Amino acid sequence: MFIKNRISVLLLLFSVLNAEPTGFVKGKIIDINSQLPLVGANIVIKSTSIGTISDDDGYFSIEDIPNGNYSISVSYIGYKTVYLSDIWVRPNAYDFLNVKLEQSIIQIDDITVEENFFKKSLVNEFQSVSFNRDDMRRSPGSGQEITRIINTLPSVASVGENRQDMMVRGGGPTENGFLIDNIYIPSISHFQQADGRSNGPVGIINTDMVENLDFYSNGFSSKYGNKLSSFGDITYRSGNREKSEGYGLLGMGGLGFLIEGPVSNKVSYISSFRMSYLDIIADAINASGGMPSYNDFQTKIDYKPNIYNTFSILVIAGGSLYDRDKKGALDVGESEYGELKNNQLTIGINYKRIWNEKAYSNTSLSISNKYSKVNFSNINTDSLVFKNIEEADIFNFRQINHIKIASQTNLEFGFDAQWTTQNYDYLRKLNDSNIFLDEIKFDQKVSISNYSAFFTVKKNLGRKLISSIGLRTDLNDYENTTLISPRINLDYEIVNSKTNLIFNIGDYYQNPPAIYVANKTSDRLKSARARQYSVCLEHMITASTKFSVSAYQKDYNNSPILPNSNLHNDPTFLFDELRMYNGIVSEGSASSKGLEVLIQKKRVENFYGLIGGSIFNSTFIDFEGIERNRNHNYRYIFNIVGGYRPKSDWELSIRWSYFGGRPYTPINLEASISNNEQYSDVQNFNENKTPDYHSLFVRYERRYNLKKSNLILFFEIWNTYNRENIETFFFSKERDSIEKILYFSTIPVGGFGIEF
Repeated sequence: MFIKNRISVLLLLFSVLNAEPTGFVKGKIIDINSQLPLVGANIVIKSTSIGTISDDDGYFSIEDIPNGNYSISVSYIGYKTVYLSDIWVRPNAYDFLNVKLEQSIIQIDDITVEENFFKKSLVNEFQSVSFNRDDMRRSPGSGQEITRIINTLPSVASVGENRQDMMVRGGGPTENGFLIDNIYIPSISHFQQADGRSNGPVGIINTDMVENLDFYSNGFSSKYGNKLSSFGDITYRSGNREKSEGYGLLGMGGLGFLIEGPVSNKVSYISSFRMSYLDIIADAINASGGMPSYNDFQTKIDYKPNIYNTFSILVIAGGSLYDRDKKGALDVGESEYGELKNNQLTIGINYKRIWNEKAYSNTSLSISNKYSKVNFSNINTDSLVFKNIEEADIFNFRQINHIKIASQTNLEFGFDAQWTTQNYDYLRKLNDSNIFLDEIKFDQKVSISNYSAFFTVKKNLGRKLISSIGLRTDLNDYENTTLISPRINLDYEIVNSKTNLIFNIGDYYQNPPAIYVANKTSDRLKSARARQYSVCLEHMITASTKFSVSAYQKDYNNSPILPNSNLHNDPTFLFDELRMYNGIVSEGSASSKGLEVLIQKKRVENFYGLIGGSIFNSTFIDFEGIERNRNHNYRYIFNIVGGYRPKSDWELSIRWSYFGGRPYTPINLEASISNNEQYSDVQNFNENKTPDYHSLFVRYERRYNLKKSNLILFFEIWNTYNRENIETFFFSKERDSIEKILYFSTIPVGGFGIEF
């Protein structure tokens, strides 16, 4: 009997230790138009008999699901079925699913509606590419940075790993805008330079707080304004309303912590803090002889007194420092040393009001402060050669309404107001040897007010055609004109649930950079305009695989540009790089045209991927009437991203990127040595090209389910075969030679995250 009992205990212990871990799925189902909960919606885990229905408040919960990745279908009578892929079920943690269903068109004849894991609705009619939290976390070579995730798309050109800049459809790094929960964010970059470009590999957005990102590059709705090329609409997730949870991460460039949970039954929060150790790996990331460091804090608090009212408070704060001392400057052949310091803070509140079953609105107020200080001195004389101290206070009000005015017609309308005060203390001094460049100095305060109103009418015209017609008007206090931006999007279904042809045309305006307005030597500047035309063919290869091919043309006018040249002032298109000169005018024109191909595969089976490529040409007309290459006219881009996950506990993924050489202006070495200053052959501006860029990123991830937590280990190799990718060239005064600025060399990136 004793032996029998011991065997029973051992068998019981063995079964407990080897019991398959289980988890659960929770979420909420709402109507996409009214935002009200749907009661009795069916939620089914595909390829199983497991399912449930939503309760009186739209919530649902499915428990005791074996650990793994699943696809889920959500259906409701009279609504289109939504299919969700790659839902990670694990013990000790879960991702809350917010599912929005749209009413379906009444069908007269019997037409079979097929599965589709790609979302499209009458509410979100413009083409966008969406990324969820898991997409961002596992993307190889991204370091969980939003811009590096986005630049896997064929419409987005990257500047490599050194920076976070995005060039969308031939545009510049200052032409892209972002909102978080209906709140305007002035910048998503750490290490932002005075010329508008980023100067480091890390951004301020913590992707572990992101629920979803909708990125628009193929034209965007009239509700987005004051940017020429793209908009990213980010939704931060709400904190867990049932229990406290945490997540810790040690990874590329930093250490981070995240906590979330309920404060009461009506209030929840989610907060994160991150800090860097980039200074330790500065040599590997080719940080130009400097030591970069950063930290940021973010929090979102939700107060929901009832289903009709939600108040959300958002706080985003960050600071960064790039410090290059004399020794560091000498090591890389630079002639100047100094520091670049950035601080930014945004505090905002958004009020979401559900008026009835046909209407809801979002209203936000926010205040942002940005402070930047740049000081660089000559390495030999220690004299100050460049200074820019900039402080901006930005107050935003934004109100947007959604109304379903008929069964197949939606109206979206609202208005924006922005009041900005910026102070500049700017100095660019002459070096002793410089005989070409004028000294620029000003200490100026600039106040700018912008007011905008917009509307979009979206309508199903029969079963085949969805039309979206919108208009945006903008008014500011330094131009004596109203800017009118019509936007049209037509989506025609060629083959039911399979093939669509999409056409859009629109005008987009962007204010001239405030730093140019501050320099009183410039003429009265105008807002730049871009008119974009595009046509896209989309085809569903399978329910989880979509093919698209797009052609576009984008024409610019009224862009800031130099009116003439001399031996030193090159004809840079200033939206590519906000260089400071005297006498800037709004007379620049540019054009970008291209063809893009994209294949996206959702993870419904045990693999996922993206293959995308584009050929394009982005040029501008300089002050002499000559057509020139813009700074990032790479001409072709190609990306392959894919992952294989045969089991729920490990995954292997890769990314291979290839793009053409970056245009640059040849340097006259003899003249540069003679004048002790870089002397570029501006008659051949941007005529040379760096060697083509290509790099391979590999990521391995392993997951462990512990007693009360989950451990995620990952290991990546960036630039796996150690390709010497060249960003550009410069003349080194210290070495009297032409030197290279390189992208990352091979870097092993390891880390772990723990959910608790």
